[in-house]
Amino acid sequence: MLIWPALLNHYPIMFSDVGGLLSMGHEPEIGWDKPWLYGPLLRLTDLGLTLWLPVLAQGVLVSHVLWLLQKGTIGALAWRHMLLCAVLAAGTAAPWFTALLMPDIFAPITVLSLFLLGFATPGALSRPERLWLLALAAVAIAVHLAHLIIACGCLGVIGLLRWRRLPAAGTPLAAALAWLVITNLIGNGVLGVSPYGSIFALARLQADGPAALYLKQVCPDAGYRLCAWADQLPEDSDKFLWDPDGPVWAHEYGPTMMVGEAKTVFNAALRAYPLLAAEAAFHNTVAQLQRAAVGDTLIPDHLAATVLPRLQKFFPAAEAARFNAGLQAQGQLPAAAAPFLGPHAALLIAGLIGTLAAVPLGGRRGWPALSSLALMVLAGLVANAFATGALSHPHDRYEARIAWLLLLAPLLLLAAPRKPV
Repeated sequence: MLIWPALLNHYPIMFSDVGGLLSMGHEPEIGWDKPWLYGPLLRLTDLGLTLWLPVLAQGVLVSHVLWLLQKGTIGALAWRHMLLCAVLAAGTAAPWFTALLMPDIFAPITVLSLFLLGFATPGALSRPERLWLLALAAVAIAVHLAHLIIACGCLGVIGLLRWRRLPAAGTPLAAALAWLVITNLIGNGVLGVSPYGSIFALARLQADGPAALYLKQVCPDAGYRLCAWADQLPEDSDKFLWDPDGPVWAHEYGPTMMVGEAKTVFNAALRAYPLLAAEAAFHNTVAQLQRAAVGDTLIPDHLAATVLPRLQKFFPAAEAARFNAGLQAQGQLPAAAAPFLGPHAALLIAGLIGTLAAVPLGGRRGWPALSSLALMVLAGLVANAFATGALSHPHDRYEARIAWLLLLAPLLLLAAPRKPV
């Protein structure tokens, strides 16, 4: 049920970044813009045979985390688990991101695994299950830099409500940070969590205005390479980052050469226009919170150039044929998906209302863990919106990947007995 969109597509759902992730796992290639983790996980599960195996693994993983969520709160029953998965599969974006071979699915797993480490009913989970959650949370946080901020938001809730569990719940974040530092040191020769993060931060600050204003103020006297673009910087942060004729890539330059100047310009622009930067971050966060649709995960843009060559290189010939036969590769998936996406918005609104109601109702009905779950989900959604909207660029898929968590607290509260058994 949780990977049915892949069946609709006749192949796992792809995104242009999958090509680079496959190279990171199969060659291996550390890369500069993504943590070295999800790519190796793909390699570990695809066995060099087919990408159907990783998508099956993601379906099992999401199902298992939902099972542990029930076990750690109201108790797990097979029929209730099947019903919960069916509701999520039929009316939310959960299966669309479970069927997508991107780190996105680990954003909600970050929230749920940290919630269980902080708020699971004492004795409900076995010691092996808690150890598994520690490892899973560390992986979920480390696969994407935005998940570091999501984890911080979740740990803030644990610190406020269950501070005695904060050291254990914070262990996965520490492990994720250690992994990022070590892999960047080995792969890029740089000691840091995100050695090239300043380039992404500058792209956002430029699109929002502060960096562009600063460069116009100090150029050409400052001598920055960016001064050559001071009057023509792209207003879109994605174009700033990826346009081959833009400031990052033009004249065979590249991010590794630009990172020093990017850090300098970012820090100077932030000091020059702090209020403008804060206002833009707030508006981008709010804009991201209002955007939660499956969106550009369905289209075939750039897949023939980024994904198909890697399939041909790393897998048997039949794999490329399976990809080409999929609806997404043929540009037919958006139309095929459209009838199934209609309920998402209405259920998200209902889930938001239910989650807000679950904060007081959970305690009144004898299930305080569900009140904590509601608060954790809300914190995770806001942290995710800030990490992706304010620090990157608002996109529909960024919030959709995690917004379906809004249904969990109200659904579990409805399914729970009146009093704990």
